[in-house]
Amino acid sequence: MKLLLIYFFVLGFICIRDLFKVKNFDDYVVAGRRQTAPFVFTSLMATVLGASATIGIAARAESIGFAAFWWLGVGAVGFWFQAAFLSKPIHNLDVRTLPELAEKTVDRTGRKLVGLIIAVSWIGIIAAQFAAVAGFIGLVLGHDAGALSVVVTAAIVIVYTLLGGQLSVVRTDALQFGILTLGFAASAIYLLGGFADVSAAMALNATASGISNFDFSLLNEKFGAADLAMMLFTVGGAYFLGPDVISRNLVAKDAGAARKAVVAGSFAILIFSVIIVLLGMWAAQYAPDVAGSKTNALFRLASGVLPLPLAALLSVGLLSALLSSADTCLINSAAIFGSDILNTRRIAVVRILVVVIGLVAMVLALGGKDIIGLLTMAYSVYTPGIVAPLAVAVISHKKFEIRKPLWYTGVCLGGLFGLIPAIFSSAVNFVTPAYLPHIGIFVSLLFALAGLKRRK
Repeated sequence: MKLLLIYFFVLGFICIRDLFKVKNFDDYVVAGRRQTAPFVFTSLMATVLGASATIGIAARAESIGFAAFWWLGVGAVGFWFQAAFLSKPIHNLDVRTLPELAEKTVDRTGRKLVGLIIAVSWIGIIAAQFAAVAGFIGLVLGHDAGALSVVVTAAIVIVYTLLGGQLSVVRTDALQFGILTLGFAASAIYLLGGFADVSAAMALNATASGISNFDFSLLNEKFGAADLAMMLFTVGGAYFLGPDVISRNLVAKDAGAARKAVVAGSFAILIFSVIIVLLGMWAAQYAPDVAGSKTNALFRLASGVLPLPLAALLSVGLLSALLSSADTCLINSAAIFGSDILNTRRIAVVRILVVVIGLVAMVLALGGKDIIGLLTMAYSVYTPGIVAPLAVAVISHKKFEIRKPLWYTGVCLGGLFGLIPAIFSSAVNFVTPAYLPHIGIFVSLLFALAGLKRRK
C-alpha cells in the first residue's frame, strides 16, 4: 500500500506541475506536437498495453492457450501497415484529432460523422480500463469492493487526466512503461526461469496440473484460422488507424519520429504478448482459479505466488498499464467531443467533457461486462465504419477526389454492421453471426473505393 501511495504521489506531482505548463489547446490535447521518437514510443507502448494486453490476454491464455498471443500479434500487423501507409501522411496533414483527418481529406460533414462514431464507441474502452483498475484495487484491498472500486477508479483517472492533459500523459507514460516492463520481465524470469517453488504452488492448488500440459500452438481447436482472420481485421484495424494509437502520431515532433515509434512498437508488443501469455498459462497450470472466483491469472500470481517484492512490482506494473491506457482514451474522447462535435478548442470545455465522459464510462463499467467483451464491442463498431473509408481517404489524398455520398454511405453501413451485434447482444441477449462486422469492413471499403475519382 505504501508503494502505491508513493506511486500516486509521483503521478500527482507530474500532473500538478503540467497543470501550469498548459497554455493552449495544443499543449492540452497533443502535448505541443514536439515529442521525440523515444517519448512517442514509450507513450504508444503504455497506451496499447492496457487492459486488453495484460488482464485480457492473461484470461484468454487460460482458456485458449498460446493462441491468445494473437490479440497483440494482430496489433503488430496493424502497426506495420500504419508505418508503411499512414504515419507520414497523417502527421504531415497537421491535425489535432483523428476526425479532423476526415475534414482535411473529405469534408466537414465527414469530420462530424467520424467524430460522433469514435467519441461514442470509445467510451466502451474507457469503461474497460475502469473495470480493470477496479479489479486491481480489489486485489490491493484484499476483497472485492464492487461498485466502490469502480467509483474510486473513475475518480482517480478523471482527476489525473483533468489536470495536465496530454502533456502529463506523455511524461507519465515513460515512467509507467518502465515500471510495467520491469514488473512483467522480472515476474517472467522468476516463474519461467525455474526460480519459483512449483511444488509449493501446486500443494496450495489441488487442481494444478503441470507444465507438460502446455500447448504452444498458435492455432488450436478453440482458436482457429477463421478466428484469427476475424481478429486481424476487427482488432488489427484499430491498431492500423485507431484514435488512441494515432494520437501518439499527433504528439510527435515530425513524421519520422512518429514512424520510428510505430515500427519499434510493433516488435515490442510481440515480446510483451509472449510474456503475458506465458504468465497466464503458468498460472493456469500451477495456480488455477478455484471455487469459481473468476480471479484473473495475473492477480493470482501477484497475490499468492510471487514473493512480496516481485508481487509489488508486478502490481504497480499492472496499475501503470491500466492507468496509461485509461487517461489516453479519456483525453482523446474529450478532445474529439469538444473540437470535432462541439466546434470548440477551449481547454475549459474539454476538461468538463473529461469529467462527463468519465462518469458515463463509470456507469458502463458498473454494468459488469467483461474487459474483452467491452473492447470487442467498441472495436466492432469503430473498425467496420471508420478504418477502411478513412484510410482510403488519407492514402488517396491529393491524388483522387472523393464522391462524398458514397463515402458517407460506406461509413454508415459499415458502422451499422458492427452495431447490430452489440445491440442484439445487450438488448435481447441474441447472438448474431460473428462475421457481421467483417461484412461491414468489406462494405465500407467497397463504397470508399467506388467513391474515388482521379483528379484531372
